[in-house]
Order: sequence, then structure tokens, then C-alpha cells
Amino acid sequence: MIPDPATRACITADEAFAELGIDRTTGYRAIKEGTFPVPVIRVGRLIRVPTAALRRLLDADDDDLENPTVTDHYDDDPTTEMPASPALRLVPRPELA
Repeated sequence: MIPDPATRACITADEAFAELGIDRTTGYRAIKEGTFPVPVIRVGRLIRVPTAALRRLLDADDDDLENPTVTDHYDDDPTTEMPASPALRLVPRPELA
């Protein structure tokens, strides 16, 4: 869990990677290439990530979800089809001969 920015302004890069669900190699590569999704603070060799920026990023992802959850969608009618998220669309398998 990301600490409250009022009590802890920054977290380590490794803590930020864990919150984002990425490994160290990917995280440090993104920082080096300038593609890490939040600004970082460098002090010598130390890298810190502002907790407020990381919270904004993760909260924005939660708020931007437009697909309903299964319980929201199905209500009492289990025959209703639920639209798939674009990242989760299933590709039909070709018929086997």
C-alpha cells in the first residue's frame, strides 16, 4: 500500500515497482529511458518516487475503468452477456478439421 503523502513524501524505486507490479529490471530501465509513468527524484545514486504522483497514477487507473464488474452487470439475469475489456477480448479459435 502506498503511504499517505502527508506522512511520507517519497518511497524507494523498489517500493514503487512493487506497487506497479513490475520487476526491478523493467522499472530501472523505464527510469533510465525516461518512460517511467511518474516523475522520479534523483539524489546521487538514490532514486525516490513521490507518493502523491504514484497515488494519482493508480487512482486515475481505477477511475477510468468503464467496464462493469460481473456482479454489477449480471444483476439477477445470468443470461446477460457481459462485454469484454479490450485487453481481454477472446479471439475465436479456428474450427479444427
